[in-house]
Amino acid sequence: MAEKTYDGNHGYEDHIVVNGHELAVPPAYQAPPKATWKGRIWDTFDAPPEERKLLLKLDAVLLLFGCLAWFCKTLDQGNLNTAFVSGMEEDLSMYANQLTTATTMWTVGYCIGQIPSNMVLLYVSPRWWIPSLELVWGLCTLLTYRVTHYRQLYALRFFVGLAESGMYPALHWILGSFYKPSELAKRASLLGTAAGLGSLFSSILQAAAYTNLDGVQSIAGWRWLFIIDAIITLPIAIMGYVFLPAVPGHRQSRPTFWLTQKDIDLAETRMLSVGREPPRGLSWKRVAKYATSWHFYLLPITYMAWDNSVKITAIMPFWLKNAKNPVQRGVSRRNILVLPVTATGIVAGWIGGWASDGVFRGRRWPPILFGALWTMIIAIILVNIPLYTDLRGHFALYYLSGIGTNFAGVYFSWINEICGTDASKRALILAMSNDASFVLQSIVPNFVWKQTDCKSIKPSHVRVLMASRRPKTNQGSLVYCCPESFPLGYDSGRSISS
Repeated sequence: MAEKTYDGNHGYEDHIVVNGHELAVPPAYQAPPKATWKGRIWDTFDAPPEERKLLLKLDAVLLLFGCLAWFCKTLDQGNLNTAFVSGMEEDLSMYANQLTTATTMWTVGYCIGQIPSNMVLLYVSPRWWIPSLELVWGLCTLLTYRVTHYRQLYALRFFVGLAESGMYPALHWILGSFYKPSELAKRASLLGTAAGLGSLFSSILQAAAYTNLDGVQSIAGWRWLFIIDAIITLPIAIMGYVFLPAVPGHRQSRPTFWLTQKDIDLAETRMLSVGREPPRGLSWKRVAKYATSWHFYLLPITYMAWDNSVKITAIMPFWLKNAKNPVQRGVSRRNILVLPVTATGIVAGWIGGWASDGVFRGRRWPPILFGALWTMIIAIILVNIPLYTDLRGHFALYYLSGIGTNFAGVYFSWINEICGTDASKRALILAMSNDASFVLQSIVPNFVWKQTDCKSIKPSHVRVLMASRRPKTNQGSLVYCCPESFPLGYDSGRSISS
């Protein structure tokens, strides 16, 4: 007969009594205490006292800065589309494929910078690297309000993308360097949904800027958007210089005014307890070793496929603006009408992160699979219903499409865990996965679905992999789809070939 005893300070099973003999339980096999109702909401409540203090500090700094920085990144990335439908198209004469090209320039910069940026973090503390990137893209965003030609816009968007490239994979690498698996997905999901908040706020901000600032100081409302975005971004960069720490075990790890040496030692101990080693330098020999692992190939390819299969939402402003839409709406109204799409994605992302850490017991695949299937169903319906005759149906479908789009944080938590024993490998695979997705996005729109296609065919974010033709209506019917930034569509006079 075995009896369990508990450490009164930590709540973990540390001894077991077998036939009257008390035996110590190795730390790797100590079972955590059952979660309380508060711990199910936020795991910090169930942590041992010393860890609880550390987690409160880390959450206050890492989550706050990470969410604000990612919010600003998304704000400064997404402001182009918002500005385009709010007057930029007319002011810069962007009537051909200039928007597609400008978006591609941003994406090219973003693709070039991600892997090198994450490798820099192995040598340079996030405290110095991440805020410097944000400072650069904040200044480029500010300069955008001065553009007078779309070629100037191309150059600035490239450097915005290059600087922003280091943010997302770096933030997830940092989270994976401080938090245990049972703590990770909900925090990564909070970080991911900060992007949705950036998109949400961008629409609200542009509506307010266009309504209240259009023409002030002889500056158009869409130009004010870039000024305001820069004013929001630059202070967050300064905040990073002050608060961001080095990750546990980093060569530049030092106590700060909020993180003591005792806290640093505890953070390192926590990571070693779950097999996370401190960062080391990267060599070509180690990269060659990584290349023999399935992680090197399958994780980036899978994320590329998943990420490009769940984003059909950003076309809604173009659908609203299209001249064929029987209910025309002004700039401010269009920017407000798209908000529920983002809001549903934020809520679904939070639920997915909590469920992954909680009811799914650390399994990451259920929210990921749900998001892909949900989006596929919505996309199939959108392609196969009349374009402008069922406005309520389109509104409902666009709003519901947001539910499947915000589980990237869960996926990156999965990568952090699969590659958890090697910090350099984690940094590389996280960057490769995000990079693979954006490489696809930078290439396909320029050759498959262009900005000019939206003028004559049904816009959506679906790239059809298999399509068949209805013999009577001559319209394409979707069989499988993989959406992302690719305007696709058709009307009764133009079909999709199989």
